[in-house]
Amino acid sequence: MPEPEQTISNKTRRRLTGILFTASALNRTSFIAAITVTAIAAEDMLGSAQFAGVPAAVATVGVAVGTTTISDFMAQRGRRLGFVLGLSVGVVGAALGAVAVAIDSFLLLLVGLYLFGMGSGADRLSRYAAADVAGPARAAAAIALIVWAGTIGSIVGPALLGPAEVAADAIDLEAAAGVYAIAGLFIAASALLLWLFLRPDPLGPSETADPEDASIKTQVRAHFRTALGRYALLSLVVGQVVMVLIMTMTPIHIRASGAGISLVGVVISAHTLGMFAFSPVTGWLAPRIGNVRVILLGQALLIVSALLAMPAAGDERVLLITALFLLGLGWNLGFVAASALLTEGIHGAARLRVQGIGDAVTWSASAISVFSSGLLLDWGGYPRLNVIGVGIVTAALVYRLSLGRLEPVPS
Repeated sequence: MPEPEQTISNKTRRRLTGILFTASALNRTSFIAAITVTAIAAEDMLGSAQFAGVPAAVATVGVAVGTTTISDFMAQRGRRLGFVLGLSVGVVGAALGAVAVAIDSFLLLLVGLYLFGMGSGADRLSRYAAADVAGPARAAAAIALIVWAGTIGSIVGPALLGPAEVAADAIDLEAAAGVYAIAGLFIAASALLLWLFLRPDPLGPSETADPEDASIKTQVRAHFRTALGRYALLSLVVGQVVMVLIMTMTPIHIRASGAGISLVGVVISAHTLGMFAFSPVTGWLAPRIGNVRVILLGQALLIVSALLAMPAAGDERVLLITALFLLGLGWNLGFVAASALLTEGIHGAARLRVQGIGDAVTWSASAISVFSSGLLLDWGGYPRLNVIGVGIVTAALVYRLSLGRLEPVPS
């Protein structure tokens, strides 16, 4: 089966990658802006912070469902139509979120955030579309470039909150309603960009098929029976779970110490810098030392991060900034390399099915991590939360030692 790099010119490949990068930057900006205000909106509706994290967790469940559903659709109809369908669902979700804030409906907010998460699930698949365009030899670099788009989102997303508040205030609405409305506009712009310009489709006609086809299911099952398939999936899950587990509760740990919200902002900014800004370096490193070594390096950084954060008081600025930066960087290394490793040796519609399953499992585990992080913090405090993180990564390292040579399924 021909790979995209054999059928399109370098100029076309660069153009398609640029479109995917721009669309992803718009989507990440939208997602980060919306999620930033979601807990605040929920707390205002409920009058308590006890369940304020539920809508964000529901959005994460939406991401998990969206990735597998949309990847199946892409397998039949191509990447371009799949992106447009998924992002259109996200626009509807953002609109419902704005309405929910306006009418003070927590239930509608949950529905809106679930659909919004499904739209974000489509965006999460853009890294694989970039890998389709780049071809196997440059897959990790292409994935890293799309992940790097999150840097733009982490800067522009929070910057949208002020203008959104002004706009909402002008028509007598809550600030969160304005944020959701602007988020919807950004997603719509991304969908339009992809609809108009993502041509030719990154997934060639010869690679589309019914994902329910028995032969495709057989290929997918065979792939996840290999040590490579299992290890790549485990690495995606471990990095996401540990990152979310520690990152989600760090702001609460900081506020409990009496430190101001400004410290929360600085620490989380350092964390997002580690998550996104160094993606090009990860993409450069992976083909040179191998995806597995990059994953192991990322997991080592996750352990170092948790060990640094474990004894840190909530007002220990330098220690927390360092720990959360390394937490983000460790996640980045593992996420980029494991994403590239996940589909080694598998092609066509089976590859899309593997990508969808991989992301669905990863984001489902992330949702569980979000739900459980508060309970674990109440149970054992911030130090024990980090001990759990170290334990999870250590178990993954022990599992890697138990495996032999990681071989892909023969093409």
